[in-house]
Amino acid sequence: MREPPWKRLVEELKDQGYQSVYLDRLRATLDVEQQHAILEKEIVQEIAFALGQSAAKVDHALLELELIERELGTEADPGRRRLLAASHEAKRKEALQRRRDLLIHREAIGIRRNGCLEKMYPIPARFCSHPLHRLGRGL
Repeated sequence: MREPPWKRLVEELKDQGYQSVYLDRLRATLDVEQQHAILEKEIVQEIAFALGQSAAKVDHALLELELIERELGTEADPGRRRLLAASHEAKRKEALQRRRDLLIHREAIGIRRNGCLEKMYPIPARFCSHPLHRLGRGL
């Protein structure tokens, strides 16, 4: 935005202690512009913070999912594996929802190129405990 031609004059006269009704009016306008700029900056900061929070929620869900997968890889007890598999599926759904929320958030603030989200936040496939599925052979 282009600076108004009177802005520098107002600032100079203000620094000199000059008194005028007209100067006061211009200073009030300048103060409003400055407040508007400050408010605009604060809004952008809040948007950035909220977007960061949305991304952190995806990362958190994916980290928990990763920990469940790690535990599944070492668990030998079939009952415990079933519980972990159910937990894995629930956390996987949560991660998908969090990534979708991030996508919506990004689109709401005008970010239209969101194809990178699947690469940045990959959601693993459903866990299958059957040995042939783990070997990639299917049933």
